[in-house]
Amino acid sequence: MKKHVLASLCPPGSAAYLQGMGIHNFKGFAARAGAVALLSIGMIAGFAGAPAMAQTHTSSTTVSYTVLGDSYSAGSGGGEEFGGCGQSPHGYGTWVAAQIGTPVSNLACAGFTTEQVRTLEVPLLAPNTTLITLTAGGNDIGWTAAIAACLAPTSTEAICKSAVANSIYLMKSLPKSVASMIKAIKAKAPGARVLYLGYPRLFEPQNMAALGYTPTQISGTKTLNAAADLLNGVLAISALSNRTAFVPVAYLFRGHGVPSASPWLNYPGGPNPFAFHPNAAGYQYGYAAALRPFL
Repeated sequence: MKKHVLASLCPPGSAAYLQGMGIHNFKGFAARAGAVALLSIGMIAGFAGAPAMAQTHTSSTTVSYTVLGDSYSAGSGGGEEFGGCGQSPHGYGTWVAAQIGTPVSNLACAGFTTEQVRTLEVPLLAPNTTLITLTAGGNDIGWTAAIAACLAPTSTEAICKSAVANSIYLMKSLPKSVASMIKAIKAKAPGARVLYLGYPRLFEPQNMAALGYTPTQISGTKTLNAAADLLNGVLAISALSNRTAFVPVAYLFRGHGVPSASPWLNYPGGPNPFAFHPNAAGYQYGYAAALRPFL
């Protein structure tokens, strides 16, 4: 991840930044994004309701399906990953392809930003593609670094807030980069329906004390969950503003985060190296299930 230099501003996490611009902007931005996100979800519900019949694929419809995006679309964490992009045969794309009865072409790659999707994946997209699903945006905002900062055993409230404040600051660039990516996708495959998926909340803070997480870490996970909501709001606004359907997934992952009795995400230190990514169940019952009304 590249660190963003905040020219002429206090560094993220400083008292001046968090008490002044950082927290002030977070509250205002979160309120605006949250309100529009709720409206967006209402629009999405309508999209998935009555119009869904007209968009259901029939046996006479020829579908060419491609997956674009980052690790969450590559299927990283689903198990049996292969290649340099961390693709898994247990990602959501496999389940979607089975639902609509067509092969899937997965061009997604772990670690890719919206810019890398635009410049490295879109050129490989077949012009006759008719259905595209993708996740992108998490790598643009230093999300992995924020998670690591808030969960480190030596983390402090200030360290966690600094990392999350930096991610929130970087979200301001997402509408432009998402718009450029979607424009490129539609130019390359003008006949395709594009479905832009969100991200889940990662944590179940109410379950963490029993596993030995510190109060500081637990507080940090609450901050991260709130930031994930904000990220989804920004992505929803950005997608819908560019006439692209946004598909929320967080509601399906509720109760299946880290830690939980029935986890749909890989735990840090577990057998799968893609911690905080969906496991096979998360891709099937979370992501693929969320897409089903849109297919």
